[in-house]
Amino acid sequence: MEKSVDVVPNDNRPAWEKMDYQLCDVLWQSVEPDVLEILRSFKTYRSFWKKAQDIFANGIQSLFDATMKVTTLKQTSHDMIAHMGKARATVEELKRFLVADSLEEVNRKLDKFYMVLILRSLYSDFDHVHDQVLAGDQVPSMDSLITRLLRVPHVLKDENLADVVETSAMVASRGRGGGRKNRRGRGGRGGHPHCTYCKKMGHTQENCYSLHGFPEKVA
Repeated sequence: MEKSVDVVPNDNRPAWEKMDYQLCDVLWQSVEPDVLEILRSFKTYRSFWKKAQDIFANGIQSLFDATMKVTTLKQTSHDMIAHMGKARATVEELKRFLVADSLEEVNRKLDKFYMVLILRSLYSDFDHVHDQVLAGDQVPSMDSLITRLLRVPHVLKDENLADVVETSAMVASRGRGGGRKNRRGRGGRGGHPHCTYCKKMGHTQENCYSLHGFPEKVA
């Protein structure tokens, strides 16, 4: 079924088309609904499968999603049976990416798994690296990813530092201005003295005539 319909002899074409349709039906039922929307227009087994390989060739996105499900697994209710069922299904989904026939293949898949764990741990400034790895045709090894991350320019970090310095300067400037306002406000509005005894402006309680009396007239 990997051949195109154009190369199938006319005598065998009806049987080929019937078998091809049955295989397509199996594929359509085996993929997620959102993925099916992308591949629905491919009506033959060969075209469907080839396009799926082009999109999901390295399988790193699926491994990333399966790893995220395991590492974020958390019981949300007291229903232990339901939680254990979900946990088992989540672990089995991840295990199928790690099972292999040879030790060499197991180590290769484990290296990919470790790479995904590092990828998930990155700070948001490195989202562009995350996107490049998931969308790339080639899956880097763990060592290759580490080397790439160590070579990423730290421009974003410097920009964030500049923002912090600028924000701190603005806060300090407002703080100094606020201090002056508070000092002016101690005597009264606008810096004028205010008597707390008679409530009048222009003098303080120590010099209040209403409290201490008027001074004697001096010739």
